[in-house]
Amino acid sequence: MKKIAPLIVLTLFFVTFVNAQGKGNKQVNSYFGNWSFGIGINIVDDSGTKLKDFFNTSDNWNLTSPYSVNIEYFIDNQFSLSASASMNKYVEGKNIDNTGLIIKDHEPDYLAVDLASKFYFGDIFTNYTFDPYVFLGVGYTKIGAYKSEPFEGTFPEDIDVIPDQLDGVAIDENGNFDVPEIGRITLNGGVGFNYWFAKTVGFNFSFSGKIGMASGEFKTGPNSVSNQTQYSFGLIYFLRN
Repeated sequence: MKKIAPLIVLTLFFVTFVNAQGKGNKQVNSYFGNWSFGIGINIVDDSGTKLKDFFNTSDNWNLTSPYSVNIEYFIDNQFSLSASASMNKYVEGKNIDNTGLIIKDHEPDYLAVDLASKFYFGDIFTNYTFDPYVFLGVGYTKIGAYKSEPFEGTFPEDIDVIPDQLDGVAIDENGNFDVPEIGRITLNGGVGFNYWFAKTVGFNFSFSGKIGMASGEFKTGPNSVSNQTQYSFGLIYFLRN
């Protein structure tokens, strides 16, 4: 909680600031466009369990120093281009790649930079206070070096010597996966919404699925190139022309 305290203080400041304002609808100048800026927090799920464990927060969600910033250019009321950066840190004991649990003092850092094109439904609903959207984009994600304890059954019970490698991943003297730091290009897609509770200030929620790619190949397993999902929550400030 201490690590996200500054964001809580900033949120309270914004709430106080907008109390004097009425609810506002996002109205973009279709010729010049408009900009928005945002800050928030993010949650990373790198468990590789797909939809079957979607809400298993205790085993899969990582939330440590989870800061996010973003900037967005609205082409008109329906289309925009955005850029975002986020950082986080994985948590001891969390499922990673659905192959093992992260070991204490070997938790990896998470850093991502993403670009996206968004389509908003506000014009369709004729309601800009609540403005849902879908998006597609690309990004670059780097996950730091980590060690994870393999799930039970990874190695045969009657094995005498633990191998040095498994599926190309190093194994340390204790039989733990020893995965190096590695970056990857990601193909991203997701959904989200803005809720404008004041004329220029709003709340944003976004859910993103990220497909990792390294050396031109899609991969799975404990090699730090698997897919992730990311949830983002934050405040946005809209610059009107």
